[in-house]
Amino acid sequence: MAEKRLLIADADVKVWDEVRQALGESWVVVGAASSGAALAEAQKQPFNVVVANYDLPELGGAGLLNRLRVANPDTLRFIAANAALKEKVMCHVLGGHQFLPVPFDRATLKISIERSLAADYGMSNSLRELVGRIRTFPTIPSLYVEVVNALQNPNATTAEVGAIIARDMAMTTKLVQVLNSAYFGLPRTITDPTEAVGILGFETIKSLIMTVKLLSQYDKVKPVYFSIDNIWRHSTNVARTAKVMALLETGDTDCSGAAYTAGLMHDLGKVILAANFDDQYHHAHAIARKQQIPLSDVEKDIFGATHGEIGAYMLALWGMSPEVVKVVALHHHPLRAGHKTFTALTAVHVANALEYEGNLDAEGLPAPVVDVDYLQQLGLEGRVDLWRFARRDPDAAKSETTMQHAKSAAKPADKAVHPAPAPASQASKSAPAELPPEPFMFRELWRWLGLGLGVSAALVLLARFEIMRLENTAEKTRIQEVTENPPPVKQEIAAVIAPVAPANAPPVPVVKPPPAAAAAAAAAPPPAPAKTAFDLLKLEAIFFSPQHPSALINGKLAVVNQEVADCRVLDISPSSVTLGYQNQRKTLTFR
Repeated sequence: MAEKRLLIADADVKVWDEVRQALGESWVVVGAASSGAALAEAQKQPFNVVVANYDLPELGGAGLLNRLRVANPDTLRFIAANAALKEKVMCHVLGGHQFLPVPFDRATLKISIERSLAADYGMSNSLRELVGRIRTFPTIPSLYVEVVNALQNPNATTAEVGAIIARDMAMTTKLVQVLNSAYFGLPRTITDPTEAVGILGFETIKSLIMTVKLLSQYDKVKPVYFSIDNIWRHSTNVARTAKVMALLETGDTDCSGAAYTAGLMHDLGKVILAANFDDQYHHAHAIARKQQIPLSDVEKDIFGATHGEIGAYMLALWGMSPEVVKVVALHHHPLRAGHKTFTALTAVHVANALEYEGNLDAEGLPAPVVDVDYLQQLGLEGRVDLWRFARRDPDAAKSETTMQHAKSAAKPADKAVHPAPAPASQASKSAPAELPPEPFMFRELWRWLGLGLGVSAALVLLARFEIMRLENTAEKTRIQEVTENPPPVKQEIAAVIAPVAPANAPPVPVVKPPPAAAAAAAAAPPPAPAKTAFDLLKLEAIFFSPQHPSALINGKLAVVNQEVADCRVLDISPSSVTLGYQNQRKTLTFR
């Protein structure tokens, strides 16, 4: 289509004029007062964008958009609703890409439309239509049961509900899509599920989660040959590392927030391809594995777009910020962005490569690596060891003091991402070949640690000698005082141990207790044994699935190898949980 066309489905004809004024002369705006009229217009000619009022007569705005999702999947779809309809909207808006408040804000409407249509990446029409149909991702059944049970529990907290949602790709991505739309008008991007639950409330979250589950079943998303759970775990790890890196380098919460969001979403395109092109994508994996070439290059050859570009296109339709969309699209090819300084793209690109360093691909695919040319262009190639440290110890890296020390420890002059190997003539003097040289920062830390330990040891010895001298003096004084003035012996004490005294000191008499006191002591019950960690455990529920079993113990949801009340969960079966504590084992069952 050469001209840009928008269909506004609203019973109030005044709204049509408002939309025309908001978009200007570059758009052709067609109005429809009912669902039937809108469908008739859509059959006559295609539209780039459809905006439907939730209270539209006949099918309603949600019903209209669901029809258009099937008939015109590449059309950008907006649902517009009054803020008072929040809970109803959550149940019925998943046919739309984005959500707008009523009455319209002209500037918001124009920005939302233009931003979403800007992303293209040269994808084929069939691929754009496929992405346009997507409403949600596969959800893990056991997690759905957990979150529903938690939402129905009057004592559940937002943190508990948010923690469950954070483990599921479908629930988290849909929550991010809905909450960051213009409908809510929030001043910043929200990606933390706990914060999202607090904003929306339990009832709204319940409506949204139930709809996600139903759509996941209704859309018949096929199980794929790779684990979506593993993809999501990798994505959350990348998001955390990218956020820490961005804070470390910029101190800017906006940059770190964009890095976290993009890290969370950077591999969504893989799920789209695997769920819809199972055979072709499996073939792409086989080619990349056999030829040891990047998977994204094979994706480009077969599908005409990489998983990053496909995921970015979907996020653009969902109304995510341009920065997040750009990072997702280019996270394997950051040089194409043309940046000259550290950005959220830098954080996600490096965090993704570092995550594969510690967790090699189980299928034998070539792992993504840091683009050295890109880091040299930014003058940041000497920072990689520091970022590795931030990934291993994010809590320490968040500390302002630690960040400053770590920054000064990394030499800006270092020009290699990895230390260069020693010349062959020096091989005998270097460390064994199987042990890689330590990064610069850790050598410095060990050197200072060794110096500190030496000084500390000397101070400890001096302090110990002084304590021993004082203890000897005090002991001599105490012995002398006790010998000269022995304490009175009380009748109710069973025995008194005499203090150390000279050999010629007279013995101290031992006084036996009266018969009544002895009888009372014998009749007294023995003291109760102290409670162990096992005694403090209470099994409240088991959520069992073969892949992801979990149990509610002492009010905490735990999985295998997680600690609860100082005990480690060793095994979870459908009817029992086995825990370990100090080389002991105990099995909890329902009584």
